[in-house]
Amino acid sequence: MKVVLIILEELMRINMKKVVLSRKAGWIILTILVFVDGFLTIIRGAEGNPLWKPVIDYIGIPYTFIFVPFVLLLFYFAIKGGGRIIEKVDKTPKAEELLLTTLVLVYFVFDLWVISVDFFGFRMIKNHYYFIPVLIIVALTYSLWAERYLKRLKR
Repeated sequence: MKVVLIILEELMRINMKKVVLSRKAGWIILTILVFVDGFLTIIRGAEGNPLWKPVIDYIGIPYTFIFVPFVLLLFYFAIKGGGRIIEKVDKTPKAEELLLTTLVLVYFVFDLWVISVDFFGFRMIKNHYYFIPVLIIVALTYSLWAERYLKRLKR
């Protein structure tokens, strides 16, 4: 983990003005990713998430897109609430954009993994439960790096 942070600090020295997505771009990308996830669920014919599986099994796979607004609303309140808490407690500027960008990054990596497993036969990580640590590492690495960078810009 220390090596990754050192590499990311070196990348920070390169003149990078934006480390987080704008709210508009972040929400557009997240909406597309949620639709892609719903589309992949329909193509596979099964829901992989144990939280949604009983509901999807009850209403049927073709109606997966009904949940897109609900999922986006859930993400919206989580990002708004989490962003406010982080800005007040941790004094991180642009905390809402940081959370949104982290969620977009994790969702993108997850969708990419689902596509690689379902369509290209990638079998190194077969179960999505085994993929959770990878997603946590991606989220923590990016978040810690971006938070450090944003706090340095604030000074």
